[in-house]
Amino acid sequence: MTKTFKRYHIETKDAISKIKFPSKYKIIRYNNCLNVQECAQTCIFDVHEVDNNGKITDPFNDYCRGCHLCTFACPKGAISLGINPEFDKLGDSYYTPDRMKTIYVESETGRVPVSGTGYKGRFAGKGFDGMWFDFSEIVRPTRDGIHGREYISTSVDLGKKLPYLKFDYNRNLVSTLPVCIEIPIPIILDAPLFFKKNKNLLIALAKTALKLNTFSIIKAEDYNNNLIEYNSNLVPRIFYNKIEKFSYLIKQSRIVEIEYDNFDIKYLIDRIKKYNPSVLISIHLEYNRNICEKVDILTKSGINIIHLYNNEKNSTHNPDFITDSIFHVNSHLINKNIRDEITLITSGGIAEASHVPKSIILGADAVGIGLAYQIALGCKVCYGNKHRINCPINVEEEDIDLASQRIINLIGSWRDQLLEILGGMGLREVRRQRGEIGRAMFYKNLEKKIFGDNT
Repeated sequence: MTKTFKRYHIETKDAISKIKFPSKYKIIRYNNCLNVQECAQTCIFDVHEVDNNGKITDPFNDYCRGCHLCTFACPKGAISLGINPEFDKLGDSYYTPDRMKTIYVESETGRVPVSGTGYKGRFAGKGFDGMWFDFSEIVRPTRDGIHGREYISTSVDLGKKLPYLKFDYNRNLVSTLPVCIEIPIPIILDAPLFFKKNKNLLIALAKTALKLNTFSIIKAEDYNNNLIEYNSNLVPRIFYNKIEKFSYLIKQSRIVEIEYDNFDIKYLIDRIKKYNPSVLISIHLEYNRNICEKVDILTKSGINIIHLYNNEKNSTHNPDFITDSIFHVNSHLINKNIRDEITLITSGGIAEASHVPKSIILGADAVGIGLAYQIALGCKVCYGNKHRINCPINVEEEDIDLASQRIINLIGSWRDQLLEILGGMGLREVRRQRGEIGRAMFYKNLEKKIFGDNT
């Protein structure tokens, strides 16, 4: 029987959080309101409504888009509109209130957030904000992967790829094919920060990874029996000196991740392969300017995946550090002719949908998201190893499915936006986007080209 092709699809549905996100705008109606109701007739977002008694209701701040039509329409000037102070104090300079609000909307609906009043933000900045997508090379109509007229693949491979295949004189394959795992989206879930309901969140992450057919990283110390049924979609993160302690996790996993600490790579690989010869080995490696020598050693020693991460707090202080790290490592691997011998996953600073294709254009194979999905569950941007005591993130046992659905919605929305970008570039698959710097424009380069080097 011929197998029928099944298109990858992320099932999204509304998932309303129990934690209310502050509205961006705050509308005040003053006592000189005459109930003329011009505001209700003018507003297209249903912020102002009339009750059954014919009186104007209190404004619904959550619906407001900041267009100011109501303030202009009111004949008595009885309405004022401004930024809600509770909204304005959220996050930081990188995970801005607007970015956090977007994550909330995406995780609640699973749809691409669109504002009817246009983009009012900055057009350039540091890090990912200094990159613009370039669709100028299109020589045919754009592909449409969201609405189904043409299929666009977002699948990526984890593991080493052979540069070529060898065959004998009888056309039999001689090359030994390395273990390679395909996932349908270039996104994995990074391990969460610790908090008191961490066990419930881990189950939600495992369920999400299973439904999306991707992977969720968990710290080996946090593993528990509730996760057994999700083993095939979990990546235990183990310290190199605790391999024997968590050998049972290595035996049942397809991928294991080791915290890097200048250990003997060959000895490490031998210890892991003793328990599971087919397991893929990922190294969790923090980026620094002298990282390329370590990358060389890891790649040539037979490591399958390098998980390059930037400390989330560094995103605030130096967003350029994130983009520079991906480009730096990818360029080095290419110059050494070993790029396809390793899978490069990057995490840290992945705060919005556009950061996924931008990371891939810079040279990553896939990205790991962590703080973004935790914001979707209520976090107000925590750094370090655990959430702050007053952080509102909370996953009760009865909320596990809700938490899972919100993360699924977030990734579904991000995948749709990835498909839009791939379609606009005329690409059939995300693999072709890797390292394609020509698919982007960089603000620094354009500024230098137009205005000259002022340094």
